[in-house]
Amino acid sequence: MKKVVIVADDYGLLPCINRGIERAYLEGCVTEASLMIKADYALDALKNAKVKNILNIGIHVELIGDKDLGRSVKTKDYIELYKNKSEKEIENLTRQELHEFEKLVGRPPTHITSHKGIHGNFKLLNVLVEYAKKNYIPVRKPNTDLEGDLEKSNYAVEMIIKRAGVQSTDHLIIHIKGNDSSLIKDSILSDLKKVKDTETAEILTHPGYFDATLLKRSSLNYERSRDLDMLIDQKFIKSIKDLRFSIVSYKQLYD
Repeated sequence: MKKVVIVADDYGLLPCINRGIERAYLEGCVTEASLMIKADYALDALKNAKVKNILNIGIHVELIGDKDLGRSVKTKDYIELYKNKSEKEIENLTRQELHEFEKLVGRPPTHITSHKGIHGNFKLLNVLVEYAKKNYIPVRKPNTDLEGDLEKSNYAVEMIIKRAGVQSTDHLIIHIKGNDSSLIKDSILSDLKKVKDTETAEILTHPGYFDATLLKRSSLNYERSRDLDMLIDQKFIKSIKDLRFSIVSYKQLYD
């Protein structure tokens, strides 16, 4: 059987997103949640996770978050951050965030991802690779720079991660934009068909419930409820398994 891990990003961002991720984890096919510890509702997410026995929680590295800016973080904020901060300053921010995660959760993350794909930048890469290697933690297959397409690979960073011996999936499947749920499902299944028997894959998702707070705080609105419906759709889950995939956690991915 081939293996695929299904990750829900933005855990902690809003109550409606937390509820959606928790349902997709408990009733659907999500196997990992990526926590934003700098988000306003991160502590609520952790309380819920403890009660609901949601165990596979990784870190969604932000560097700057809602609590720092008093508003949602935008792509331009990261562009300015990387422009104005030295490599040492970025590394310190990264270490602080990893330390805060361990302090809040009580253990290292099960995986490392990042907000808007920022871990593809060389200024924080060395710290993440060092931490991941030390703690045997997989890192999400990196994307292009902030102004690029999230669905394009970042081969330079990918090779650095691999040469360091840090685990990462062979494929990262992302389909964020689009209102047609059937089309998104077909696109994901089409991508999974390209995965060879010896390869692994991650499906990146953003489940959540649609409400008024979501409209004010996130550029992803309908897409979150679309992903939630998809991730609890038993027919869709069966379609993944029919392609000879076992849906697993990151730990099970490398066992």
